[in-house]
Amino acid sequence: MATRRSKWMFAVWALSVVLLGSVFTSYHQPFLTPGNGILGVAKSTDAHGWRAVHVLSAGCACSQKVMRHLLQRKEFPGVAEQILLIDGQESYLPGSEQLLTQLAQAGFPIAHLQADDLPPDAGLHGVPVLAIASPNGQVAYVGGYGSAGDQDGAILQQVQMGRAPKPLAILGCALGNRLRRKADPFHIKY
Repeated sequence: MATRRSKWMFAVWALSVVLLGSVFTSYHQPFLTPGNGILGVAKSTDAHGWRAVHVLSAGCACSQKVMRHLLQRKEFPGVAEQILLIDGQESYLPGSEQLLTQLAQAGFPIAHLQADDLPPDAGLHGVPVLAIASPNGQVAYVGGYGSAGDQDGAILQQVQMGRAPKPLAILGCALGNRLRRKADPFHIKY
């Protein structure tokens, strides 16, 4: 009787751990790093100098964290920065409109692109993504911002000094309904 009860308790525990694990990981999905084509999607705002493209979504809380970080740190001097906002069928999170307005007022150019219009070679599956190009147009970094959403300054310093930092994981939200269903089959987040 005791072993049957132990087996039953173990099964309940295992199921609980799997479900809770799914909940916790669905809010911060790791995504594959997109290809260098992501910079081609964002139209260059400056033909010369360093360039940083912040690929975000107003329907993603992780992107909102990056937006708040950008507002706090202001634009990098000598770097042409741009926000590429990927719009999908999901609605904007509360506060996103205000953050975007503040970013525009702070001098960050914002371009909108529908998730369905992303070219396949962009390889973009999730946001937020940081892409940095050198003055000669070479891709210097494509990856995440770090778990706190604020490592862009350190990454930019490294690439400007000629180092090639290992891309940080892209922890955030899936783009498009197909990827959302794949990332969250139980519809816990999406």
